[in-house]
Amino acid sequence: MSPVVQQRPLTISAMNAEIDECSTILIRPYQPGDEAACRACVVELQDAERGFDPRLRPGESMADEYLAQMHVHCRDLAGAIFVAERGGEIVGLVMVVARVPFEALDEPPGDYALVAELVVRAGARRMGIARALLDRAERHARDAGAAELRIIVLSANLPARTLYAREGFVPYKETLSKPLERASSSA
Repeated sequence: MSPVVQQRPLTISAMNAEIDECSTILIRPYQPGDEAACRACVVELQDAERGFDPRLRPGESMADEYLAQMHVHCRDLAGAIFVAERGGEIVGLVMVVARVPFEALDEPPGDYALVAELVVRAGARRMGIARALLDRAERHARDAGAAELRIIVLSANLPARTLYAREGFVPYKETLSKPLERASSSA
């Protein structure tokens, strides 16, 4: 039986230097009614990642199915979705799964936690929201008994890589990619 994890909301104050406005950010668990705002976050994240890899599907075409898949992963892998709320509006989310099993024989035994998604909407960036969401995901993973937290990032996404390095993530394993030309068919 999995341990019961207390999930209290976290409030932070963030300063938006561009508009000189101080806002309160609430980090809280996902709840019914958050679907549309979370969908918008997924669409924005996917479309931003398409800037790094145009082969990815457009956000609108995958968001609904992807959100359903996120909920299944949370259920099956001791996960949770947390949202960042500013002024009553959801401006970001993080999904963390706490019990991802190592499956290959050349990996350490046991399991690890994984930040599967992290997004902050464009108008709410540079306020510490991503850091607060990562902190909440880490607390969930630790409370669920995970000994290691991982995150996957597209190699070309330098802003995200910089944030993750500042938060203590270090490269572990890299997958390198080489596009191949299709073999021409002989007629």
